[in-house]
Amino acid sequence: MTAPFSQSVEISLKVNGERVRRTVDVRRHLIDFLRLDLGLTGSHAGCEQGVCGACTVRVDGAIVRGCLTLAVQVEGAAVQTVE
Repeated sequence: MTAPFSQSVEISLKVNGERVRRTVDVRRHLIDFLRLDLGLTGSHAGCEQGVCGACTVRVDGAIVRGCLTLAVQVEGAAVQTVE
């Protein structure tokens, strides 16, 4: 069931060297996109406040916290996970 005012958009990015194109809710966090939509479970949602680092991934070479980053923010980027 979706929220009454949810909005989805299509994003395209590279994940671990593979081109990925998916439709995602604009409020979906990057960590949830990676784990739930792509099945990449190496990164984890720990504290969900960006403190513990369990959700850390690289986006265009920069280290980011997946629990604080929305999937739509990485449109066109190269994401690298621990896998």
